[in-house]
Amino acid sequence: MKTTKNRIGLILSLLLFLLVFIYSVHLANALDKGTVKIGILAPTTGTWAYEGGVMLEGIKLAVEEINSKGGIKGTLKVDLVIEDSAGIPATAVAAMEKLVGIHKVPVVVGDFGSSCTLAAQEVARRAKVPQVTPISLAPKITQLGNIWIFRACDNSTMIANAFTKYAVVDKKLNKWSFIAVNNDYGRGSVDAFSKTVKELGGEVLFVDYFQLGETDYYSILTKLKATDTNGLCLLGETMDLSRLVNQFYELGLDKKIVLMDPTSGTFNDKFIELTKAKTEGMIGATRFIASIQTPKAQSFVSAYKKRWGHEPEKYAQSSYDATHIVAQAIARADSIDPAAIREALTKTQYDGPQGKAYFDETNQLIIDQYVVVFKKGKFVVEAGPIKSFK
Repeated sequence: MKTTKNRIGLILSLLLFLLVFIYSVHLANALDKGTVKIGILAPTTGTWAYEGGVMLEGIKLAVEEINSKGGIKGTLKVDLVIEDSAGIPATAVAAMEKLVGIHKVPVVVGDFGSSCTLAAQEVARRAKVPQVTPISLAPKITQLGNIWIFRACDNSTMIANAFTKYAVVDKKLNKWSFIAVNNDYGRGSVDAFSKTVKELGGEVLFVDYFQLGETDYYSILTKLKATDTNGLCLLGETMDLSRLVNQFYELGLDKKIVLMDPTSGTFNDKFIELTKAKTEGMIGATRFIASIQTPKAQSFVSAYKKRWGHEPEKYAQSSYDATHIVAQAIARADSIDPAAIREALTKTQYDGPQGKAYFDETNQLIIDQYVVVFKKGKFVVEAGPIKSFK
């Protein structure tokens, strides 16, 4: 009899333990009242500090919108945990280790630079935490078989598909040269655009690379001047390319060469300020620009201007969208378990400032492009939306 009572007691104790365990898991993973930490990996110092600041403006606006409605599903507030990658792959790895290992975030938004994203995504993969990059363009990011990485923006191949035909066929720019930053984004973009240019019957006459933070481009531009280039493709970011463009004009190259920024790294007020609006006629492609006249785009532009006092550029928009995409995935998963969030991200059907978008089987966001030209001191839409996949 005593043995039977002991067994019953043991069974009841095990049942009680199981109930407590299930309830604790529920508290940890279900969307009960409280907060969820979302990790942010971005360059807040270093060469890309300006772009990192723009990223954070978009992310913070999205979080403020979510939390003003009570949080995700009206109950779960979002708390940002921000770590600085400084635009350096090794620093990005350390920052990601901190986010997933110390802060225990269930999802990460970032990074900016492709090389940083490629380095950090291995940490996210090992930790089995989903990572959503809102910026990085190197095509291989979503081609390595890592199911934990998502790209909430376009990539260089998509932009090439949309822009190159316009430049080569419509604008008759059939002799291209490239000056690109020497990293995964720059080299991956040169490869993607060169391939498409040649498929359309154009030529690639000259390719050269510069290091982040470069100040003297005269030697590269002098070599460019000796070619028959009629379209110069620039691949880089605001600070570096503003110096390059100023020196391009000093050498009088604007008289024979059209400037192109197909990945729109310079389509912002800061670039206009630094180049003193010298870039009349510069063309490129982008997934978003503040002059897109759709209700969702203009609603975002209005909210952004009210919050930050200036118009948003694409880095702000894509970071804003990535944050909302993550929040919607958490809501669909009804959980803050990383695996559940990852699975919910694959089912994304998003409709935001840049238009309707979804992830394909490689976790690449599928979105349209716009062709943009610099006219009378402003970047304006010339054509689009254009499909970015063949």
